[in-house]
Amino acid sequence: RPGDWNCRSCQHLNFQRRDNCQRCGESRYGIRVGSTLGFTAGSDVRPGDWYCTAGNCGTHNFASRSTCFNCGAFKDESAGGFDFDMSRSRGFGGNRSGWKSGDWICTR
Repeated sequence: RPGDWNCRSCQHLNFQRRDNCQRCGESRYGIRVGSTLGFTAGSDVRPGDWYCTAGNCGTHNFASRSTCFNCGAFKDESAGGFDFDMSRSRGFGGNRSGWKSGDWICTR
């Protein structure tokens, strides 16, 4: 849509209303803001939204999604976790820059 922008650091497509990249936290204007684990929890996070914990994804997803829009991992409503389908995730950002094997995201 007009006004949407691609992050200079990670090329993620962001909505016009965002001042920082949803994925990496980079400022729209090229200044990095504080970020842990590759994402920021800013004003765009709404009740019910969730962060994907599959592998090293960490992507912010809207509450209406049942699968991660980045890697395809399924949100498991009953367990609070995810049923991760590797065949759907191959080639979709499985390794976040700077992450090491065993790194994980706390969802609480």
